[in-house]
Amino acid sequence: MTGQNSPLMSGARQPVVPLFEKPTGDRPGTRRLLLLTYHFPPGDATGALRWQKLCVLGWDYGWNLDVITLDPAGLRKVDFARLEELPPGTRVYGANPAASFSERVEKAVWSLYRWSKMKLSRRKDKPSSTPRATSSPAPMRPPDESGSINTSGITWESILRSPRSGCRRLVFSWIEHTRQASWARAARIKALQLPSDREYAAVVTCGPPHMVHEAGRVVAVKRCIPLVIDMRDPWSLVQRVPEALGSPLWISLASYYEKKAMKAAVLVVTNTEPHRRALQKRYPQCASRIITVMNGYDDEALPESRHTGKFVIAYAGGIYLDRDPRNLFSAVGRVVKELMLNPDDLIVELMGDVESYAGVPTIELARRVGIEPYVKLSKSQPRQAALEFIARATMLVNLPQDSDMAIPSKIFEYMQFDAWLLAIAEPGSAVDLLLRESGADLVRADDVEGMVSILRRRYEEFRKGVRPGKLASNRLFSRQEQARILFEAIESSCKDEQGRYGA
Repeated sequence: MTGQNSPLMSGARQPVVPLFEKPTGDRPGTRRLLLLTYHFPPGDATGALRWQKLCVLGWDYGWNLDVITLDPAGLRKVDFARLEELPPGTRVYGANPAASFSERVEKAVWSLYRWSKMKLSRRKDKPSSTPRATSSPAPMRPPDESGSINTSGITWESILRSPRSGCRRLVFSWIEHTRQASWARAARIKALQLPSDREYAAVVTCGPPHMVHEAGRVVAVKRCIPLVIDMRDPWSLVQRVPEALGSPLWISLASYYEKKAMKAAVLVVTNTEPHRRALQKRYPQCASRIITVMNGYDDEALPESRHTGKFVIAYAGGIYLDRDPRNLFSAVGRVVKELMLNPDDLIVELMGDVESYAGVPTIELARRVGIEPYVKLSKSQPRQAALEFIARATMLVNLPQDSDMAIPSKIFEYMQFDAWLLAIAEPGSAVDLLLRESGADLVRADDVEGMVSILRRRYEEFRKGVRPGKLASNRLFSRQEQARILFEAIESSCKDEQGRYGA
């Protein structure tokens, strides 16, 4: 989808044409924000939903957005229908980075490795009167991406204890950083190419990937406008990272650029209270500028919950890093055995990137505890299909996470359906604080007995004819209320900075 040819000229004297522009333009008195975010429609990633919805709600509060996001050419999956949900006057621009130096080096290393492996293979096939030992180099690749590491254990000492693994992590940390920086640089260039006479109340950056905040900082300085940063997840305070990135270099780079962004921002947005408090503790000089804006549930038409005689335990998302399904499977196995259930009575359905966990096929994990016939896996689907999947559930599950500062956005979607919510979360975590008084079933990740008790009780209620209701009753948890908090804070912050920026 492309917008109309624009007479607006960039700093390079080239026309800047949005890949999408909703007709009718601004309403009188509408203010405009410049948003930089890697994830946004037509991308279909979960992270794109936050500002897709905030863009719509912002229009109700008198705000329009120009958005710079990853160009569709760089996406594996696109959903152009999501663009049509954006409000009038929204412009979306694509930024597509050139391959970074480190990416070119990475490709060269892989090419050299494949070439050397082919040569060694040919030598092995040739007869030789003098046998000789040959060894092919280990491929330069990250460890299994389903593996992860707690950042509290990442030290230079840990790198030195295992030099080979440590060096690999350092290399891939740098490659990941330059990949993020490459797109951030492309977004920054695109933002500075937009017409200099186009007035923005502020530049807003949303991450991860978090290097977008550095791009926004530069744009804010160049265009003399305030900077607002939105962290969907923690940056330097993240509690778990893929094993391939588990190096002090990754943490050092995150800390360095986060500090610059925090110092420059007039408003810092987190999406959980624990993350806000942690940032306030690390940056006490910025404490008054840090607020919480949760994702929230949406007031939208949704598929009606459809319960049958089968007890359906459903999970929509990915099982990666710390989303370990094994204790849940063990608890299901116990209940199935105790109540003598068959797959027509109870089933566990998982949709998304759920084929394996920690390198082991998910079906194999189910087989190990005797519930293979009770587990059904489905691949990722567009959002509407995922909502239909959720609507069939009797019980919706939030798998454990080794981060007490994050609330998966799926929890707010779960709240809107007539289903029991089983949240596997640690006491005092963001998920626990959110759901403690909501009527959800909360249990620790290591408490298999607790899971068995909850599953048995809910199944027996279901068998007696009891049906669950939705949890979405507190308006504070709605995205509309959270949007009001955000846009009022942006307006207040921009007013406070008018003198500084000459607005």
